Amino acid sequence: MNAPGLFSPARLPSLSSDVSKAERVLGEALKQFATELKLAGAADLAAFVRLGHMPNLQDLVRSSAELYFKPGTLELAETGELEMSWFSPPLITFPMVFRSEGLFVYFRLRLAALTASVEVESFCAEDFALAGELHLALQEALDGALLKSPAPA
Repeated sequence: MNAPGLFSPARLPSLSSDVSKAERVLGEALKQFATELKLAGAADLAAFVRLGHMPNLQDLVRSSAELYFKPGTLELAETGELEMSWFSPPLITFPMVFRSEGLFVYFRLRLAALTASVEVESFCAEDFALAGELHLALQEALDGALLKSPAPA
């Protein structure tokens, strides 16, 4: 049983369309962050995941996020997963948490050679009404969490 306000897309099929919309919204907001995180290099990220160096990974995520998001809104939840073989480029998956304005989104950020994607695993809304239109609530929370770029001179 889920806690009040906690929703898991796998358990609520009627939310799958809204979750897909939320994944697109979140993915768009994380583009620059993911690009910045990938600057650390696949070998270093893979090594930190493989060896379980959570403090190093947290530091990389924090320093990449601080360029685009307010402090504490985007965090690494666990060490992550690494898929690596001789036949395909590495795929690194980071379990992440986004929190802002009473909305908590637990998702997986997947980084590959030429792509990055997100998969929402669950979300929690302090205000139950937020859950009805997840993608709209998420867009609003992202707008509040994103750092504003300085105006061009």
